[in-house]
Amino acid sequence: MTPTLLIAEDDADLAKLAARVATEVGFEVVIRHDGEAARLALEADMPDAMLSDLRLPGCDGLELLKTSKALDPQRPVLLMTGYATPMNAIEAFRLGVSDILLKPFDLEAARAALLRLKTAFEQKARLLQLTEQVARSQGAAWLAAQSAAMQAALALAGQVAASPLPVLLEGETGVGKGVLARHIHALSPRAAGPFFTLHCGALPQTLLESELFGFEKGAFSGANARKPGLLELAAGGTLFLDEINSTSLDAQTRLLQFIQDKQVFRIGSVKPVKVDVRLIFASNQPLKDAVREGRFREDLYYRIAVFPVQVPPLRERREDLAALAEFLIAKHAAEMGRPPLSLAPEALARIQAYAWPGNVRELENTLQRALVLAQGECIGMADLPQELRDPPAGPSCPWGESATLAEVESAWIKRVLERCGGNRTQAAKILGIDPTTLWRRLK
Repeated sequence: MTPTLLIAEDDADLAKLAARVATEVGFEVVIRHDGEAARLALEADMPDAMLSDLRLPGCDGLELLKTSKALDPQRPVLLMTGYATPMNAIEAFRLGVSDILLKPFDLEAARAALLRLKTAFEQKARLLQLTEQVARSQGAAWLAAQSAAMQAALALAGQVAASPLPVLLEGETGVGKGVLARHIHALSPRAAGPFFTLHCGALPQTLLESELFGFEKGAFSGANARKPGLLELAAGGTLFLDEINSTSLDAQTRLLQFIQDKQVFRIGSVKPVKVDVRLIFASNQPLKDAVREGRFREDLYYRIAVFPVQVPPLRERREDLAALAEFLIAKHAAEMGRPPLSLAPEALARIQAYAWPGNVRELENTLQRALVLAQGECIGMADLPQELRDPPAGPSCPWGESATLAEVESAWIKRVLERCGGNRTQAAKILGIDPTTLWRRLK
């Protein structure tokens, strides 16, 4: 939907000029020429944003700003004024103004401010769409790929999904092998059947075998009743065996026998149970290395590595980070019962530059923490952990060792403002200072 912008300006010519710029940017415009009419429009029409003169007949811009925030705290408001003073600027920022435009009316500055506003609405719309997507599917956006490496993995997964072949997913811990396994299951003819996961590395080997194959009553101490294993429970569907590289040679032998015969022997039973199940395996280490070291059966390796798929680490799919971060923010914001937040440009830049040794799992944990810490509608640098806030090692200070502290501060403020497209509120959040402090620094 096209966002609506209420323009409150008593100068008819200036109002038309502002309306023309806003329409070009992509807003639907409503104009009111006095404060009282603008207040009624806020109450009746509920516009998405407001651009108001500071001085208006009937009700000034600060009063309109208060009314707007009382009706909708999330609605962005821009103020125009030719009478800016430190006091009214401080009051405006305290009340939550998004930006201040100075008169005489600067077309390019106004266009830039409105374009930032429109971009923020578009991002918010995408985040809301992602929130709905979260409700429908927990994994779809994890697999959204712009990177060539992830596109290749998805293409292979799509090709093998329809077949009954076993699949081996190889990749570092936390890259999303479990999500890709569910994706393969969802695309397969077995999608209506069950999907089970067994984390082989999380269980002692004796318990692993009983979980996988099941057991008969009396098979061992504590076996008080018959229990089918996951191979049986997943019949007609898919069983995902994660960290298959951590299984014992004994468990590997029993698994090889099942793959060959399609029959399960419960522990303590001599009667086989015929089972039809699709197997997907995952390893966080190259299985060929485990075979060479004698930790993994070579014959089992060739049985399960019929169709290997490499799942790339995040450092090889940086193009996907922005969309993936947006999805994870939307997912966890919904779980916390709060609206999805946007990422400040500086924070997103650091996320895209970081190597993510823990991959998607580490990214998800980082964004969950940021959601708890974030105040307002934006996740900024202050909400990220220290290892992301520290800039990567690189060349020496660009200002030179002889620069004064004031020169370094001035250059850094200008740099952050440029990255934020001139948005002072966003720049203040990234810099970790109040908007009023930034206003004084700019003065």
